[in-house]
Amino acid sequence: MRIAPRRYGDSTELIEIERRLAASPDAIEVLFERACCLEDVGRTEAAVEAYVAVLQRDFRHLGTLTNLGSMLLHRGDTEKARQFFTQALTHHPLALITHVNLGHALLAQREIASATSQYQAALAVDAEFFAAHHALAQLYEGTGDTTRAEFHWERAFAKNASTTLAYTGDGPPRVRLLLVISGRGGDVVVHRYLDSNTMQTTVMLADAFRTGRPLAPHDVVFNAIGDADRCKTALERTQALLATSTAPVINDPERVLATGRAMNAHRLGALPGVAVARTELVPRAAITAAELTARNWTFPLLVRAPGHQEGRHFELVAEADALPDALARLPGDELFVIAFMDTRGADGFLRKYRMLFIDGRSYPVHLAVSSEWKVHYFSSDMSDRADHRDEERAFLADPRAALGAPAIAALDEVRRTLGLDYGGADFGITPDGKLAVFEANATMAVFPPPDGEHWAYRRPAYEAIVAAVRAMIASRANARL
Repeated sequence: MRIAPRRYGDSTELIEIERRLAASPDAIEVLFERACCLEDVGRTEAAVEAYVAVLQRDFRHLGTLTNLGSMLLHRGDTEKARQFFTQALTHHPLALITHVNLGHALLAQREIASATSQYQAALAVDAEFFAAHHALAQLYEGTGDTTRAEFHWERAFAKNASTTLAYTGDGPPRVRLLLVISGRGGDVVVHRYLDSNTMQTTVMLADAFRTGRPLAPHDVVFNAIGDADRCKTALERTQALLATSTAPVINDPERVLATGRAMNAHRLGALPGVAVARTELVPRAAITAAELTARNWTFPLLVRAPGHQEGRHFELVAEADALPDALARLPGDELFVIAFMDTRGADGFLRKYRMLFIDGRSYPVHLAVSSEWKVHYFSSDMSDRADHRDEERAFLADPRAALGAPAIAALDEVRRTLGLDYGGADFGITPDGKLAVFEANATMAVFPPPDGEHWAYRRPAYEAIVAAVRAMIASRANARL
């Protein structure tokens, strides 16, 4: 968990911060605010430098130690993250968030008992501390202790958890947005679409909704809960929440509920020109080599824990003998078994394209080219290969020319079948020219390109997406007037 004055939507807010900094160059909190803004708008390396500049002036700064640790933890550098969180706890032992963040780092290093102790230390001071209950709920759910997990979920969401974000515009806001999220994760990354100069945003946890509690005033609801496999209960509570509102809704929960991996494999795999790997949710006890063989599964295959993104808890099992070790690394009583679909090109590389669907139109996000089976942009070969960046540049400029008309037609069928106001698909192309859909739902993340001319070709596509989402929110709010 990070500490920040607020979430920043775009680089225009940075201009005002730097104007104040020019007047007071050594103002610690303005320097910190600048670092937070840089982080929010995706200028990661500049944000790190800005946080370091704060520590050079105050090596005990709580927000900076927290945020640097959180950035490192997200990157997978758990040891360095642990060091920053330990410093934060040393200098600020009464700040409960320091216990929780150190617990996160310990948990990432699989030191479960130590992580549990940190979370419980926070609760010993404040028995209602949301972040600690939330962390323990996730920990126990991951270890299969559903009874303790449910206890902490209920304690975390016992109160109506809603927060109204800062509005910075002149005059009344043009849009009053109710943003519904899940405390269990699996949400759409939307903060970059929120324009505090025109929108008054209230963020509400669906898990905390109880019938009879009034909603904040709003003109439009954005259901940002996107993971149907992880967030079924939250989506059902969102349906109950929406029954008390007359405002237009972006992403009807019922349509999001239909985007689970197994259901998508069935309905999208039936579309013309589309290939989707066989996907089944199987009890852990039934995932044995003998049982899988009896059900016509062949190796290699993939095994994945439901409800996790960014490739976490996702294993390639090359042969039957490797199955027990792979299962030991995965949490949960049920796991997805997924047929391995090799979309490697003639050059030996795998390609994963991402397209976003916004209000009935498709927008290219990125292309990741990699030699590894688990393709992610942050771990792909894009930074080191100019030819791969040239390929991505061509895709962003003209997806139809890059993919071909049949693939675009198949993608349009996927978009129409999903029926989401905001969603997307990760896909490749099979050797026989079909659209190989890896994932299709509302959770498709969009990140601004890094700084520098190296990635400048990606910025127009990113800006087009931000503009399209903001226009959709505004148009739905205006439709109510």
